[in-house]
Amino acid sequence: MLFTTLLNRISSGNSAKIVHANDFFDINDVALIDGTQTEYTNETLYFGDFAQLTGGRLPPQCILIRTPETQALGAVSSSLALADSGDLFLLFNAAKTAVDSSQGQGLYGELMDCAARSRSLEQVANLAAARLGNSVVLLDTDFKVLTHSTVYPIEDPLWAENIRLGYCTYEFVNAVRQLDEVKNAAMTSDPVVVTCYASPLRKLSSKIFINGKLTGIVLMLEKETPISSAHMQLLPVISAAAGDSIARYAPYLIPGNTAYDKLLYDLLIGASPEEIAPRIATLKFSPHLCALCIRQTRYLGQRHLKEDTATELVRRLPQTRFTFHEGGIAALVPLGDAPDLQDEQRAALEAFAQDEHLRIGVSNVFFRPENFAKRYAQARRALELSARLNPGESVCRYADCLFYDLLDKTGEGESLGLYCHPALSLLSRYDHENGGDLYHTLEAYLECDCSVKKTAEKLYIHRNSLNYRLERIQELTRIQLDSSHTRFLLSMSYMIDHFIGHDL
Repeated sequence: MLFTTLLNRISSGNSAKIVHANDFFDINDVALIDGTQTEYTNETLYFGDFAQLTGGRLPPQCILIRTPETQALGAVSSSLALADSGDLFLLFNAAKTAVDSSQGQGLYGELMDCAARSRSLEQVANLAAARLGNSVVLLDTDFKVLTHSTVYPIEDPLWAENIRLGYCTYEFVNAVRQLDEVKNAAMTSDPVVVTCYASPLRKLSSKIFINGKLTGIVLMLEKETPISSAHMQLLPVISAAAGDSIARYAPYLIPGNTAYDKLLYDLLIGASPEEIAPRIATLKFSPHLCALCIRQTRYLGQRHLKEDTATELVRRLPQTRFTFHEGGIAALVPLGDAPDLQDEQRAALEAFAQDEHLRIGVSNVFFRPENFAKRYAQARRALELSARLNPGESVCRYADCLFYDLLDKTGEGESLGLYCHPALSLLSRYDHENGGDLYHTLEAYLECDCSVKKTAEKLYIHRNSLNYRLERIQELTRIQLDSSHTRFLLSMSYMIDHFIGHDL
């Protein structure tokens, strides 16, 4: 395509004006002037600022920002047009589209080539953002964030938080679905301008379809570049390429939720029990339940998690329901009439964690499925506390660390030590000064339910040696180990000491 032909096609309604055209060479590519080029090709149309040209030498074909300096250019041999800085991006994209179309390629082909080369949806989003001049977010139909561009910083507080979480809250999703522009939008990829009170930016959205089924949304955030007719033309192309890229290279991202999975996910993102009570009434649940928080310890990718790990979970624990949340799996395990995981279920989880490189948090038992989100939070908390206190543990029960959770929520930090029984300090100091082991002896004695036989076996010492130590402990501390209240205070103190890192 020749310079004059291309300019006539892309300059309608904007500030571009031809200064000189010789039409010697067909244009088969476009590029931005970045200040590093020392050579220019005849068949490329360059866009940019005159100040970035090396030595002030014009490319053979270019569109420059209109400034007093460029307007003062005399006779030039290059094909040259000038445009206002605000129009340069629009002209660049229009030229790119026109050139690609003339070569049978187009933006769609460029995006698909990017997907084929990188196998990365993020790279597709970055290329789309570069062409749009604005940030791009890809969402599925549940408003989970599939990926987002990183070409431009996303500073909008609402969307920065959505991206950090990896999903949009139930309240947010409901509010968006009530917007007139969303409710009245056709079931096509035609772009829709969306505004909401919670975000300072306008958005342009286009639906993603795969085999005619609605699969997600491409969302452009209006920040760097105002929404224009060029965006309206480009976004449906991007949504088509996004759908085909997902279908070919990331099919695990396609939503396929059952009624159970959808219910669990809505609970996790903030749906109230009252809102979903009618849905719960149509489903069947075990009388006793527990929640799991499953995270990878060796990152094998979301494809492996969704296609392999999730399938293996259900094989090992039949009837388990699950959804994907926070980069892992949130699962609901039926316990039947049992008050806790049975031995075979625990063994299955241990083997599952080992084989699949996982850490698994297990909640306390509960009875009502509408409490799933709260119990999942327990399972997640078990993982967090275990990582601090027992990092080698792969299956972590909240029941084993709920007291530590209580300690952590006090926010007292080091001052928690003030609540420890004084006997621990006395024993710790005695051991330090005399090379003894009375502090750990008392701890083991309490852990073994004050059984001399079990404690001696645990410490690998003779029972007479243990009895001597216990007598010495009582002489030093004046504690009465036959008092259940004292034993409780001592056990609590050891847990506090362990929690704040004072365990010697």
